[in-house]
Amino acid sequence: MKKNGFTLIELLIVVAIIGILAAIAVPNFLNAQIRAKISRTQADMKAVSTALEQYFLDHNSYVEDHDWPSGGMDERGFFRLTTPMAYMSSLPRDAFAGGPGGNYTEDNPTFEFGSGNAAKAGVQWPAQAYIIISAGPDRTEEVSGNDGFPFGTTIYSFDVSNGLSSTGDIVRLGGQYNSGRIIMDGRYYAGGTGR
Repeated sequence: MKKNGFTLIELLIVVAIIGILAAIAVPNFLNAQIRAKISRTQADMKAVSTALEQYFLDHNSYVEDHDWPSGGMDERGFFRLTTPMAYMSSLPRDAFAGGPGGNYTEDNPTFEFGSGNAAKAGVQWPAQAYIIISAGPDRTEEVSGNDGFPFGTTIYSFDVSNGLSSTGDIVRLGGQYNSGRIIMDGRYYAGGTGR
């Protein structure tokens, strides 16, 4: 007599093999998504940085700090990069902003940004340096004092070598500053150079 089916043992072995493969593949797939967001964030920050440098060539100053939406769509900060002259066609969205666990007080769809505080015009204008911030994979903004950048700013930067779920923000600094105090990952920077 000939069998026409699988035994229960054979089916259990196949299900176990599929389960093991899924347990290996799913975390790798999720990590690939996070790595892609990190790469996209870094590329978008580079594009914004390029637009800021072009703006600087025309105005001898970077754009001022912006706080959207509390500041409204009044063409401050990054919005100066799109109108009236288009240094960028549109502002990139921060892949890690908002959503579950996001703690941006403004719930910004774009990157956080600092180039000085307009309330201290005699000290910090014209803006000669800037910082662009993304909360990173942990979705928690950990840079202090970006509104007053570079005065009293402490930066905890994200590093993929510490694991994809490690703390720290993805940051990009640009320009030159002759005063201020920046501490990045425990290291003091002043005058645009590390010490």
